[in-house]
Amino acid sequence: MVKFKPLLVAPLVFLTGCIGDHSDLELFVTTTKAQHVARIPPLKETPKFEHFAYQAELMRSPFVPPSRELTEEVIDTSKDCLQPDLKRRKSRLETYALDNLRMRGTLSEDDEIWALVETADSSVYRVGQGEYLGLYHGRIAKVTPKYIEILELIPDGSGCWAERPSSLELSGQ
Repeated sequence: MVKFKPLLVAPLVFLTGCIGDHSDLELFVTTTKAQHVARIPPLKETPKFEHFAYQAELMRSPFVPPSRELTEEVIDTSKDCLQPDLKRRKSRLETYALDNLRMRGTLSEDDEIWALVETADSSVYRVGQGEYLGLYHGRIAKVTPKYIEILELIPDGSGCWAERPSSLELSGQ
């Protein structure tokens, strides 16, 4: 008696389904190819290469960090113009840009109102009128239940500074 091994018989059974008449499939493929012609738009003409001579002998290399003098704020005390108070001790909120701060609510007692400000690292601070926040010596001019009015000092490049109004609005997120 001959024993059949199931592992050898199974592939033979599956291969028998591949033998047969495929004329209907071949007809379908040929008619589909004839009816559906691919329309590929032509490629755009490549732009002409224009050589640019990079002459940076007098400029700082973009791969070297700028020197400390170039990144420090220019403050000229000899000029009689608006200047920030450099002797004032900076608060913790002056290490954050205004877009990294969110007003989360207010607290009030009698006529005084404070704002709750959240930083990017999820710390919450209570601030009031006259306090500072932001990178540009931003002094809080007014606190309301809906927003904080801020006056920032922006350097004008000539050693003087200009006031720029800004605000933080109450955010529920």
